[in-house]
Amino acid sequence: MSNKKLAVIMDPISGIVPEKDGTLGLLLEAQSRSYDLIYFEQQDLRIENGVAIGDGCHLAVEDSS
Repeated sequence: MSNKKLAVIMDPISGIVPEKDGTLGLLLEAQSRSYDLIYFEQQDLRIENGVAIGDGCHLAVEDSS
């Protein structure tokens, strides 16, 4: 695992349109620079005692275009 991490909050991945999704481009670039990618949907986030907490998933992306 890398020391560099990028976490994104986005709509379900299954519904993205790759040629229109800027977040996918960001993820591809970050991955090419050895960032660990972490993906959250809005329902994965919560506040507990004033602290933001989330249940994210590690992610790998590929450009199939």
